[in-house]
Amino acid sequence: MMGPAESGMDPERPVAGHPVDALDRALREASTPTGTRRWLLERAAVGAAGVAAASAVIPSGEARAHTHHDSVHEWGVFASTTEALTVTLLTELLRRASLNPVPSSVSVIFDGVYAAELDHWNFIRKVWRPVATRFWIPDGFFGGSGNALDLKAVGEGVAAGEHLFINTYLLGVTILAAAGRSTLARYSAELAGVESEHRVLGQFLAGASPPNDVGFELFEFSSVGAIAAAATGAGFGIGQQGSAAGRFYDLPKPPMAPPVPISSNSPR
Repeated sequence: MMGPAESGMDPERPVAGHPVDALDRALREASTPTGTRRWLLERAAVGAAGVAAASAVIPSGEARAHTHHDSVHEWGVFASTTEALTVTLLTELLRRASLNPVPSSVSVIFDGVYAAELDHWNFIRKVWRPVATRFWIPDGFFGGSGNALDLKAVGEGVAAGEHLFINTYLLGVTILAAAGRSTLARYSAELAGVESEHRVLGQFLAGASPPNDVGFELFEFSSVGAIAAAATGAGFGIGQQGSAAGRFYDLPKPPMAPPVPISSNSPR
């Protein structure tokens, strides 16, 4: 099989222009449903503020433009932080799902997603410490404030978020492989595979047809700074208030036990 270097493609290309423009291009190229794209891009209108906020996620305080400038440690801290955010968000999602009429076929998938993300957190927190365990999550992700839950809104938010998380782990494969950390690079690929499953769930709830709509997962953002800017531009806050209407949520300590058992609970 011909690899990117052999085919003449440059997998390390920098993202040009504003992060919001790059995100729009990425979502369009991935055939992301219009609703999903709109949800993220409307909240990314504060992109400049997002870039500034994203610097808090990176220990060096610098949002870099090229993959090879992100160290293994910088990438690992960012990945750990996003997993802490995901477990926090899913804890709230499961709480709201228990209070709303969610089909059992969807509810059990939410349970499985939480179990998988808890496995991710339990692994990565032992290798890298997150920069925050308190997060500002927009109400729009759930479809409203309080106990509100709109499955289409959740699907759009999950699809958009997983687009960024898949990119995070693809970036990890590149950074870790370049550093000679082949085992951790494979672990990152294993994580990207599971996040891809979650993206399909989000696409399904958002109404995409087909929900599994890419032949290769998209690698658009070539630095943790660019990924962080897209997340903060969408209204999320890492240890600080975000730009969209919402509220703070804390990572439960300890996190709740997984509602359903799943297999392959640690990297191999």
